[in-house]
Amino acid sequence: MVLLTAVGSASAACALESLRAQGWRVIGCDIYPQAWNDVSCRVDAFFQAPRAADDAEAYGQWLASVVRREGVQAVMPLTDPEVDALCGQRERFAALGCALVMPPDAAARLCRDKLAMARRLEACGACQVIPTFEAQAYQPTAYPVLLKPRSGRSSQRQTLARTPEAYRAALSQNEDLIAQPYVEGGLFTVDVARDAQGNVQALARQEYLRTTNGLGVTVRTFPGHALEAVCARIAACAGIVGVVNMEFIERGGVYWFLEVNPRLSGGVGFSAAAGVDFPALAMECALGRPLPAPSPARALTMTRRVQPVVTQIHSHDCNE
Repeated sequence: MVLLTAVGSASAACALESLRAQGWRVIGCDIYPQAWNDVSCRVDAFFQAPRAADDAEAYGQWLASVVRREGVQAVMPLTDPEVDALCGQRERFAALGCALVMPPDAAARLCRDKLAMARRLEACGACQVIPTFEAQAYQPTAYPVLLKPRSGRSSQRQTLARTPEAYRAALSQNEDLIAQPYVEGGLFTVDVARDAQGNVQALARQEYLRTTNGLGVTVRTFPGHALEAVCARIAACAGIVGVVNMEFIERGGVYWFLEVNPRLSGGVGFSAAAGVDFPALAMECALGRPLPAPSPARALTMTRRVQPVVTQIHSHDCNE
């Protein structure tokens, strides 16, 4: 049995379908009530969870109680707050016979620290890295400058400062910000799986349209893209084992590294539709198995389709 966290997230439907196709029974949890999203109503059992970001220890205790009671063999966290909360709690779940389907703690923490990751990749020479600075200590000589939380997610609280005044105003937020010269270009994102033996499978896509929080809406996949080799170097440099998502900005034929998300991407369903089942690869890595032979992937343009789904039927009582 596998437990998916955050089943209201964009990757949940793909993960659910993949795991069921592998023969797993799948249960799930989310901070919102079951009727509030589709996948919550399709898992074999649902549990409403506390917020992982509020208290990591309390979240771990709650999740462990579900694992123990339900006999869960693997937990697959689908969003950054759950990954953050579960770092350092692997032994708690191992004692219950449960694997965490996420990169090793050191790698996950590195991925979530944008400044540390940039410095690591610069030292490795793994890719083209946008110069990254601690915002409080940095004095820009040119604008615009992009500021974002050092451990931010989903493009939240990012600021594009076009003047020194705007830069100082952003610093007044008193957050742990990083600063980068703003690079404008095409956005590429790559789903990447790496096993403990160093074998890598990857699939790149360009995101033509995306939401303000970074979710791809219309994309094109590029099997065999040069970024696959770049991502293999990044994954080795960061000590990643498991499935992650890497983002890049392309400008003038140069691919500038943006970040690594240590979990399934919100657009992992695009990769699955193109022929690469990354949730299945994540399970193989978490269970200590080598990656299987690569599946052939297709070059496709795809877009999301949104449609209403009935999750609960109410009476006519307005006070219900």
